[in-house]
Amino acid sequence: MNALSGRRILITGVSRGVGLETARLFLAEGAEVLGVARDPDRLELARRELDASGSRLRVLAADVGEKGAPAELARAVEERWGALDVLFNNAGVQIDGTTRGITAGDEAVLEAAMATNLMAPYRLCRALLPALERGREPRIVNVSSGAGNLASMQLTDIPTYRLSKWALNGLTLLLAGELRGRVSVNAFDPGWVKTDLGGPRAPGSPTESARGALALVTLPFAESAKFWKDGAEIPF
Repeated sequence: MNALSGRRILITGVSRGVGLETARLFLAEGAEVLGVARDPDRLELARRELDASGSRLRVLAADVGEKGAPAELARAVEERWGALDVLFNNAGVQIDGTTRGITAGDEAVLEAAMATNLMAPYRLCRALLPALERGREPRIVNVSSGAGNLASMQLTDIPTYRLSKWALNGLTLLLAGELRGRVSVNAFDPGWVKTDLGGPRAPGSPTESARGALALVTLPFAESAKFWKDGAEIPF
C-alpha cells in the first residue's frame, strides 16, 4: 500500500517549486490533494501536469495572504472531504532587497513578508483546525527555512525573510503546545533548492525537498513541536 493512501492533504503554493514537487510525490503515494496557488493560469498548468484526470487532485486559486482566503479554503475542504489530515503551509515569499540589516530596509517589505510567511499560516491553521480535528492523525506542517533558525538571527542579509521564518517557527511551537495530542505540528526546512525563491545557484532540487516532506508527514503522530529536514530533526 502507498504511504499516503486515502490521506486528505491541502498544500499551499502548489503551482511551482517545492509545492509542485511535493504534490506530485504525495499523489504518487496515494494522497488526495487540494492544491492552492494565487495565479490561476499557472495553477491550471500545474493541475494538468500533476493529474490530468482530476480524480485525486483539485485546485483552488486563492491568495493565502488575503484575509478572506482561510474561510474560502475551509469551505472547500468541508465540501470535498468534511475533514482534513494534513495542512501543508508551503506558500512563502523572499522579497528582501537589502543586505544591510533589519533597520536599513523598507518597513513595507517586512509587513509583506510577515503577511505571507506568518499571518497566512496562522489564519489557515485557525480556520482549518475544526476540519483537522475530524481528520485521521491530523498534522500541520509549516514550511520554514534554515535561514530562520536561532543561529541565523545575528546575520544581516535577507533580514525580513529570516525574521518571518523565525516567527513561523515560534508559531509552530505555540500551536504544538496548545494542540498536543490533538494535532501534530512541526516545522519543515526544504533546504536551499533551485526555485524562483531559492534561485539558480541553489545546490538542491525541489524533488529532494519533496522526499523530505514525505518523510515528515509519515512520521509517528506523536512527533510534534520539532524542526525537520531530510527526515532528520534539526535545531530551531
